Amino acid sequence: MTRRKVMVMTASRADYSRYRSILFAIRKIAGLELQLVVAGAHLLERFGNSVRDIEDDGFEIQEKIFQNLEGENLVTMTKSTGYTIVELASTIDRLKPDIALVMGDRFEALAFATAAALMNVQIAHVQGGEITGTIDESLRHAITKLSHFHFPSTTESADRITRMGEKPDNIYNVGCPAVDTLLSFDIGTRSEAFDSLIPFIKILKRPKIEEPFLLVLFHPVTTEYGSVQDQIKQILYSISESGIQTIMLWPNLDAGSDEISIGIRHYLAKNPIDNLFMFKHFSMQVFAKLMAHADCMIGNSSAGIREACYFGTPVLDIGSRQQGRERSANVLWSPVVKETILEGITKQLNHGRYEKEYLYGTGNAGNRIAEVLAKIEFDTAQKQIFY
Repeated sequence: MTRRKVMVMTASRADYSRYRSILFAIRKIAGLELQLVVAGAHLLERFGNSVRDIEDDGFEIQEKIFQNLEGENLVTMTKSTGYTIVELASTIDRLKPDIALVMGDRFEALAFATAAALMNVQIAHVQGGEITGTIDESLRHAITKLSHFHFPSTTESADRITRMGEKPDNIYNVGCPAVDTLLSFDIGTRSEAFDSLIPFIKILKRPKIEEPFLLVLFHPVTTEYGSVQDQIKQILYSISESGIQTIMLWPNLDAGSDEISIGIRHYLAKNPIDNLFMFKHFSMQVFAKLMAHADCMIGNSSAGIREACYFGTPVLDIGSRQQGRERSANVLWSPVVKETILEGITKQLNHGRYEKEYLYGTGNAGNRIAEVLAKIEFDTAQKQIFY
């Protein structure tokens, strides 16, 4: 039997957390063959060499692509997009996939979809139809228009894809595959969550289990490039003033990442925060445990919007990056203003945990996506609109 070849490119810990359950599901279906390409931040030591997480999960990697130019600014992000297309052209020509499975809305995803489309490969897009801020908003919808099949996470997203003129029969509302991974973990106790941090701690000082803690992730907003240093300083001031111990991840690879990192270092050099613990990476399971037990999660990561609601964790969403994304009652919003951020932190800490909500699915998206990939009948590479 000829197996249908499904090519996946993962370029960050964020998209791997969404791909992971799909990859396991593809591997279980006899009629599918997984072709896994790893790129981007996964391969960089300063972002934690998260390719090891993929290898630990037992996946065979067909190819590694080093395509990110140093600098994390608008020029290098744009050039990295072009270079990714160049590299993927050779990879697609060698692997000859039947379908490219593209995740989300990052610049690497746009490069993957562009290369596949230009080489007449069918494209399936996961997490299209959503609304957010930053350049991701434009990239997401561009990828939708390049794609033949669609796996949105919510009914609202599916409706938007239909209104964009995509073929209704090719739209499958399956939920968010990141939820599959999240719900598969044994979250354990707060004590176990703190113990899981030990392998990632490089200093003697450790967070105190008996005290509340904030979990912070703040990434660049590429459409606000040039202002992110001030933004991160507003957040650090608020953290310091709150007095709450804080576990914080360094930012992702988008344009503005270096500016945020510089802003953090400059601020802490002048205003040390004794109970702030910085990490460049920890595994998905450790992250899930911390998110489940955090007293408040703050920043602009989609995990705070899409995933924290499954634990009832209070979230303070800061700035425009997640603007417009569907959210549950556990999320409050704040502009990037230190006084308002501090007020939001206080309000969420006083509120405590929320009722759990299951906005982005119930934990079976990966299996559903793999099953569809195995049985769908391909149209021609030439798309038709259905306005």
